Amino acid sequence: MRREGHIIEEIVAYPNMAQSFDQVLRGTKRKQSQQGRWLLAHREEVIAELSSRIADGSYRIDGGYRERTIFEGGKERHIQVLTMKDRIAVHAVMSVVDIHLKRRFIRTTSASIKGRGMHDLKAYIERDIREHPDDTRFCYKFDIAKFYESVDQQTIIDCVRHVFKDEKLITILERFIRMMPNGVSIGLRSSQGLCNLLLSVHLDHILKDRLGVRFYYRYCDDGAVLAGSKDELWQIRDIVHECAANIGLKIKESERVFPVTEGIDFLGYVIYPDHALLRKRIKKKFARKMGEVKSRNRRRVLTASFYGMAKHAQCNNLFNKLTGKEMKSFKDLNVAYKPDDGKKRFPGAVVSIRELVNLPIVVRDFEMGVKTSQGEDRCVVAIEQHGEQKKFFTNSEEMKNILQQVSEMPDGFPFETTIKAETFGKGKTKYVFT
Repeated sequence: MRREGHIIEEIVAYPNMAQSFDQVLRGTKRKQSQQGRWLLAHREEVIAELSSRIADGSYRIDGGYRERTIFEGGKERHIQVLTMKDRIAVHAVMSVVDIHLKRRFIRTTSASIKGRGMHDLKAYIERDIREHPDDTRFCYKFDIAKFYESVDQQTIIDCVRHVFKDEKLITILERFIRMMPNGVSIGLRSSQGLCNLLLSVHLDHILKDRLGVRFYYRYCDDGAVLAGSKDELWQIRDIVHECAANIGLKIKESERVFPVTEGIDFLGYVIYPDHALLRKRIKKKFARKMGEVKSRNRRRVLTASFYGMAKHAQCNNLFNKLTGKEMKSFKDLNVAYKPDDGKKRFPGAVVSIRELVNLPIVVRDFEMGVKTSQGEDRCVVAIEQHGEQKKFFTNSEEMKNILQQVSEMPDGFPFETTIKAETFGKGKTKYVFT
């Protein structure tokens, strides 16, 4: 693909800068903090200043950062936290850069990519195992050691230059990359997308495009490859090691090749050929937190979070055991989308009323006051034809009046009818229910 330019103009466009400001300042806690109150009081000035500095390429992270230590998955991590003003600028830059990077990534990589997540990638793995059982009998799973701390800054910059040609943008991204003495910052928003780019260039496309590896999946620095034989996977393993070594990275010794029937511990789940279970560490962590927390509201939040993971696996009994609640299916909840404008939304394709003349249909519902390209105050009618849901628009006062009368009748909907075309006046046509 050709290198891309004119990205700075997209970044400093007011809608992008304003959206980044609002995204960083989301939540009551941030808004009420000292930084948040000052930023909200000077919103337009801040947006104008950051836009100007990004546009001329002079923007750099001025506020420095504070470092926070967290424990995640049994590991100690040091996270760099920027001021909210700097986070607005970084968010504005990367929200546009990420869009341009996404089209260069293979479809089966999912970490920190909008519209893709662990459940999206899990669905791909499960589908491939189900549809190609003979070609996915074995798995090679690997993890890159100390990924963010070990990446070579210059190699990432070279990848950036391979994609973009705007020197102002490249200079800004280089400042993000070189914020740390070695490696890249774990807490900086740009690190996720740019490290994805690094592995996309030096690992993903080599395996998929050059070598034709069919069943390869990556989530950040974790990877999995499926194949029909162990020999094939050991050959791929050597190539993965070579690709990592070429950019100064090392694969952890915990890598292994094993039958898929043992379960693939990946993406927070253990994925089997015919089902998936939650990873043991997630279950234990949730159970421990539920035992420690006394606040009813906090327990409700934890339960909702756990449900978000458990619903993507066969964990009904586990969920009931740990929460005392039955896990319901979406159908059991009997809820539907309620638009802000209060208007009903009907499924099915839009058809012209002319296509329905003299054909039996079932009218299920309607909505008045709908704005369309043909005008305002139109009526959309939800119908069923041969078991298929459809809808049509009409501005007929006669049809609107009849539909309104039917809606006032007990059990008026649904009803069967046939639409007839009648000619009146000087060659005019109207459509009526019969």
